[in-house]
Amino acid sequence: MRVSRRWRYDRDHLELPLEQTELLAAVTAVNPRAVVVLANGGVVRLSGWIDDVPAVLEGWLLGQAGGSATADLLLGHANPSGRLTETVPLRLADTPAHLDWPGEQGHARYGERLFVGYRHYDARDMDVSFPFGHGLSYTTFDHTDLRVTQDGTGIEVTVAVTNTGPRAGHEVVQVYVGAPGSRVRRPVRELRAFAALRLEAAETRDVTLRVAREDLAHFDIGAGAWLVEGIDHRVDVGASSRDIRLTTTVTVEGDPYTEVPGADSTLGQWLAHPVGGPALETLLTRVRKTMGDAYPKDGTPRHRMVADMRLSQLAKLPIIPLDFDDVEALLATLR
Repeated sequence: MRVSRRWRYDRDHLELPLEQTELLAAVTAVNPRAVVVLANGGVVRLSGWIDDVPAVLEGWLLGQAGGSATADLLLGHANPSGRLTETVPLRLADTPAHLDWPGEQGHARYGERLFVGYRHYDARDMDVSFPFGHGLSYTTFDHTDLRVTQDGTGIEVTVAVTNTGPRAGHEVVQVYVGAPGSRVRRPVRELRAFAALRLEAAETRDVTLRVAREDLAHFDIGAGAWLVEGIDHRVDVGASSRDIRLTTTVTVEGDPYTEVPGADSTLGQWLAHPVGGPALETLLTRVRKTMGDAYPKDGTPRHRMVADMRLSQLAKLPIIPLDFDDVEALLATLR
């Protein structure tokens, strides 16, 4: 992606103004029970001072009625119910795109790939100030009795939620799904459904959330299509990406899958293909005859090393009786 140097602008740090943090230090020195109310358009670093205050209310961009709304929350006339839609990191250097943005010579690389936001922090098991989905209120909630069913269109997750605190409030139930046995690199967990419900004190209610089958799919480069893998998927239910209350697994029926190898696929990938494998074996017969006893024997480290070589690499070796015409002939068998 080409980035215009003329028009690009953004914050280059996550810090609050120094005069504000100095004022906060002076206030807490006199009154350690001071509550911090934030009014900001994006995440700011909290790790330098948050341990010195008992509570923080994140207001984001409060708008015209922000003052009265904040007063209602601080005085207890209303119960906070918001949840973070982004992670609050300990420092800017922890963020997924830190080494890729703003890039070089007018180009920025999306090097984080799938691992943006909480997916990055969870995959690295990194400490954060506050995780994605986090939020507190003046009451508390329990999650129990997790039930998961499935059909051909997806999975259905039902959980009982109980308000265990002294007053009415809203809970946001979050369903995350992971695929730890995937053949491709996947995030530890991904938010796939959520629901907000209001409960009176001591009230219990079932909430059902649906995860569509297509939300379990990934784009498989080898097959050139979106596919659902036939493996155990882990279902996590909780109050944030780090506050997981209940976990189970569900075996999902997978889509038919046959990886289509190319010139840059490994010999192992070619040999596993039902059409390309026999065609490659025919070519390897010629190699065996030429190399004789020097041909790597099955099961040896050298044989495993060769299996991990790309077909295009093998065709470049001068001692191997294969060339790129042979590679083209192999590719033609798959068309």
